[in-house]
Amino acid sequence: MTTKKRYGPKQFKSALKLPGGTETDLCFYPWKLDTYGCGCTNNCLYCYARSVLAFRGLWDGEKPAVANMDTVRKQLVRAFRGRGDPTVRKFVENRLPIRLGGMTDCFNSTEKQYGATLRLLRLLQQHEYPTLILTKNTLLATEEYMDAIGPTHTYPQYTITTPFDDVSKVFEPGAEPTSERLQAVETLADNGFKVAVRVNPLFPKYPDGHYAKGYKTPKPLRYFDWQLIDMIAEHKADTLIAGFLRLSTFNIRWIKEQTGQDLTYLFNPKRKMADQARHYSIAEKKYYYEKIWNMCKKHGVKFTICFDDDEAYETFRYMWHNPQDCCNGLDNIPEFKTTYQNIHGGTR
Repeated sequence: MTTKKRYGPKQFKSALKLPGGTETDLCFYPWKLDTYGCGCTNNCLYCYARSVLAFRGLWDGEKPAVANMDTVRKQLVRAFRGRGDPTVRKFVENRLPIRLGGMTDCFNSTEKQYGATLRLLRLLQQHEYPTLILTKNTLLATEEYMDAIGPTHTYPQYTITTPFDDVSKVFEPGAEPTSERLQAVETLADNGFKVAVRVNPLFPKYPDGHYAKGYKTPKPLRYFDWQLIDMIAEHKADTLIAGFLRLSTFNIRWIKEQTGQDLTYLFNPKRKMADQARHYSIAEKKYYYEKIWNMCKKHGVKFTICFDDDEAYETFRYMWHNPQDCCNGLDNIPEFKTTYQNIHGGTR
């Protein structure tokens, strides 16, 4: 008996991810849904998720797998009706915001072909369900997609890491360049959305110790520049979320292959790796964060800091606009009324 060959996109089963492990203690919105997986056409050289999946041989940056949206829809509809998986049902009953984009960009170029994310947004729109969106692509700011979201329940977050279009095209080759993302931020803002811009990863200009210890260093790395903060403010962002660079050995290799630069020189060789990645010192991060914080104050932009390691997470909480939510969604977006910690009585 022969088996009929199946045609169509690859599918993956873990689209709807429930919190587990230490992440529940680090993220206020850890309930994630990826409409695409096992790859992302953005193919960012610095992407930590890419390095994790590449290590396991699961990354396909050209043809990401597509979630089975019929299954996802059934899971969510059951929960909206008070049935199904008890954990999902509890989240829905408490209206815990769901995050689109955990291990991939749900608006990467694959979406133009399959429209899985648009189907999901329309379902969530029916319930005005609180939705946090992470993306580097402008599809979200088109009329069709804006019609499927709403300012009272949707919190768009655009990742923009460099003011230079030519740099973004090298390091984020499958995503739209910085200038187009900034215009998408302004378009959404003009349509009533409060938009956050994630400068995450925040690339350092100099090796670790340049600002904190006054080390003399070579010319700055051409990636991040302070002018990016001004540009973000000019394009009407509500909040700026910073998170410092961390690089795995995979990331360092990919960057060297594409640019010829070995960025290991940026990191203090005496500092131990954490989570299989190189990190900057707390003191050096503090200089960058406080300068950006002060620039945001002058522009009237809210500032906060995303998790990059345990020590930094608590050390810099004083700079968060809302000390109870490092994403600044709680009480900033009308339907964002709770966090995972509120539901489970966490300590964060």
